[in-house]
Amino acid sequence: MELQESVGIIKALGDTSRLLLVQALHAPQCVEELSERCGLAPSTVCFHLGKLEKSGLVRKKKEQYYVVYSLNEAIFDKSLRELTAFRNAEEFVQEDRVRRYRAKVLRTFMKHGKVVRIPAQYKKKRIILEEILTRFRPGIAYHEPRVDEIIGEVCTDYVSIRRCFVDEGMMKRDRGIYHVVDRQRPAHPENTKTSVPSAPEIAVKTRQEIKREYKERKKPSGVFQIKNLANGKVLLGSSLNLEGPLNGHKFMLTNGSHRNAELQRDWNTFGPDKFVFEILEVVKVKDDPNFNLEDELTLIEQIWIDKLQPFGEKGYNKEPRIRQA
Repeated sequence: MELQESVGIIKALGDTSRLLLVQALHAPQCVEELSERCGLAPSTVCFHLGKLEKSGLVRKKKEQYYVVYSLNEAIFDKSLRELTAFRNAEEFVQEDRVRRYRAKVLRTFMKHGKVVRIPAQYKKKRIILEEILTRFRPGIAYHEPRVDEIIGEVCTDYVSIRRCFVDEGMMKRDRGIYHVVDRQRPAHPENTKTSVPSAPEIAVKTRQEIKREYKERKKPSGVFQIKNLANGKVLLGSSLNLEGPLNGHKFMLTNGSHRNAELQRDWNTFGPDKFVFEILEVVKVKDDPNFNLEDELTLIEQIWIDKLQPFGEKGYNKEPRIRQA
């Protein structure tokens, strides 16, 4: 038995009224008879019989002017062990997980049928693209203005979406005419399943994957400090990409070319071993259309400025703005 079938049967039986109807169906009966026997309104009986029928527990057939219901004895003859012996449990769980993930992405990035923000993560962006693509029909030729018009109904950035359709192989473009790529048919019917792509094709695909992975690689944003262990003074900084500034500061100090003269002087005096470069806090990115990375970083900056006061005798900072490119 399939997992989904078993779940449907167990759910259908998890109701008092339905159990009463099952008990009353020791012989085929119509709605009026069941209503009188179980003390339920005919509309209630019809509703619950529909649930039982959907799960396969009950069958119906028409006899003259009446619809008669009876139990599906083949299911009731099964043991509890048979009902819980699933053939495709893992497949069902995986499919359910995919469905729930897709629904969550659509709820987050689409409101009232409109795209509120294009996701940066490839997997989520792909789901949004697939959803928008359902507005196009395979086998139809679309001129570019029409493509923009259809996309524009759900997303203001129709140019980016149109470009993604082509880049992802979801649409083909030929002299301003667009076609939806039919995923059911291979692009080249003459190719067999054993055909191997040529070396240049493999290389191109690999470069695209590397480029995509680089773009999607999460670059940490947050607040950092360069601390002088000899006197406790700090240089407080922040960036939307922490990898760049930290390496930049260390390079300039090592080469004696740092823009902060006081910090460079202490580096020369105390030596590199007396300085530590550390990240104090990283912004936690949220998959929320209202989330703004720069605003979140601004808040964290102020918290650390208030905490460390890196000015004058306590630090090397000369002005309140600490953010760097």
